[in-house]
Amino acid sequence: MAADNKKELDLTEGTVGERIMHFIWPVLLASIFQQFYSLTNQLIVGNYVSKEALSAVSACSVITNIFTFFFGGIGLGSGIVVSHAYGARKQDRLKEAVDTSLLLSFFGGILLTIMSEATVGLMMRLININETLYPIAYSYLRVYLIGNMAVFMYNMCFYIFRSIGDSKHPLYYLILSSIINLILGVIFVRVFHMNVIGTALATIISQFIVDILCVRLMVVNPILKVKLNQLKMNWKLVGEICRLGVPAGIQNTLIAMAGATVQSYTNLFSNEIIAGLGVAQRVTGYAQVPLHAFTTVTTSYVGQNYGAGKYDRVRDGLKYCLRLSNIVSLSLSRLTFIFAPQLVAMFNKDPEVIRYGVEMVRFTVFSTVFIGWSHIYNGVCRGAGNVRFPLIIAVVTQVIIRYLYVTIAFKIRFNVLDIYVANCIGYVFAGVTAFLYFRFSKWTLNNHLRV
Repeated sequence: MAADNKKELDLTEGTVGERIMHFIWPVLLASIFQQFYSLTNQLIVGNYVSKEALSAVSACSVITNIFTFFFGGIGLGSGIVVSHAYGARKQDRLKEAVDTSLLLSFFGGILLTIMSEATVGLMMRLININETLYPIAYSYLRVYLIGNMAVFMYNMCFYIFRSIGDSKHPLYYLILSSIINLILGVIFVRVFHMNVIGTALATIISQFIVDILCVRLMVVNPILKVKLNQLKMNWKLVGEICRLGVPAGIQNTLIAMAGATVQSYTNLFSNEIIAGLGVAQRVTGYAQVPLHAFTTVTTSYVGQNYGAGKYDRVRDGLKYCLRLSNIVSLSLSRLTFIFAPQLVAMFNKDPEVIRYGVEMVRFTVFSTVFIGWSHIYNGVCRGAGNVRFPLIIAVVTQVIIRYLYVTIAFKIRFNVLDIYVANCIGYVFAGVTAFLYFRFSKWTLNNHLRV
């Protein structure tokens, strides 16, 4: 099953570094545009609506992340199944996996959209959105969450393409989606005066457009050969995708819920602090861009090579990605630290918003190096089919430890500094624990993965 389309890349052959670099640059650029995509709504409401609108969108972003992260986990499970089939050259299983993934994302997306709309009020109460921001946040979320089905399919398609070595089409479609989202958002807000509803509606439209393009590409792709009138659900594969993806989805959801806990304490402060910290999280997200890219690349690379039984290439790829991640994340963290005032000011010119945003950026940005270790080691584990360890690490380090710290700290004192510390603690513990597991666990030894 040769890669007879130049957009696909067989990661089981060729020089390890050359293959990874060829595959990673579109993923890295896509991660940058993904961050820009998520920043767009805050940029628009912060500059064209009001400080209160920025605070509302920032405060409820943790809710939108819960669903996005869960969808990403299921997409990851699908990607592992697809990459194993592609690496092992099993065309029939590849077709079954793609068909099942598409149907799962469609029907699962409808179900989760209904669930999210039914629980939006409850989720807003859980994160302590204050009364002045509640109407704005509520109207934004009710529209934004309608697009959950589009987000699910969007994630699923991207993981499928990357699992067969195609990292370029997800990049192209994400660029297009980002441009459409920005243009429509400005038009809806500036021309039609739709305020925060306009930005939410722009996001939904842009994602549905990309879904249509992704499915069309799967139909004409010579490897996937999707036939929409012949899609079949393989329930055994549904179970396998869920076995691999649900733990990752739960992990991501729990991290988002831990973020919701931190956000609930953040929302007790003034609107300036809420807005500043919300912007800071977006800015530091750019320092994490390469980490998300390396995670995607590591999972796809390991999935293909593990499926092909090429363990030496798995170990070499891990070492290469770790070195590259350290270099890039340290460089970006330094630049983010230096230019923090300018980056925060892009969202809002209020001096207090800038002050608190810069404080949080400079306090937390270098801890992203540790989360990079966690992402890459977790990517190797998932690519090899071990999804339990990343879940355990996430629950212990980024949920329990963060929750305990911020809860205890706020009982002792009421200080925004503890919000910064809570984020750093989760990242550092996650990275160190992942390193120790990979270095000393019996599982990595038995599966020929230990470097």
